[in-house]
Amino acid sequence: MWPHRDLTDAQWNSVEALFVELRARKDPRGRPAHSTRSVLNAVLWILSTGSAWAALPDRYPDYRTCHRRFKAWFESGVLQRALHQLYGRTGDAMCEAMTARMHGGRAAKLNRRSASAAAALRWRRDRHHTRTGE
Repeated sequence: MWPHRDLTDAQWNSVEALFVELRARKDPRGRPAHSTRSVLNAVLWILSTGSAWAALPDRYPDYRTCHRRFKAWFESGVLQRALHQLYGRTGDAMCEAMTARMHGGRAAKLNRRSASAAAALRWRRDRHHTRTGE
């Protein structure tokens, strides 16, 4: 798509209000939450490179954190609004590409499940025919 650059201060300031910060934890133990800006930069890296989440460079938070927030932002529409605000039509195209990628993966997974379910049914049928002599 395009070479990725982290958001400038001006870009971040233009979209920061769209992102609701995580609720404060009742239990203060555990790791501190990563900044929304660093997670958004990681999401933008994924969108611009088309790489797998596990391939995120070390300068970004853990890919599981980034993916979890990406899903929440995408499902709520926040990510789409932010991308449109940041990049206009290009941002809209990025959202369409990500939607296709997400649904394409889901379709492939369903096809694999269907194929494995069909194979299991054939195995049971063949096993039954072998035992009964049909």
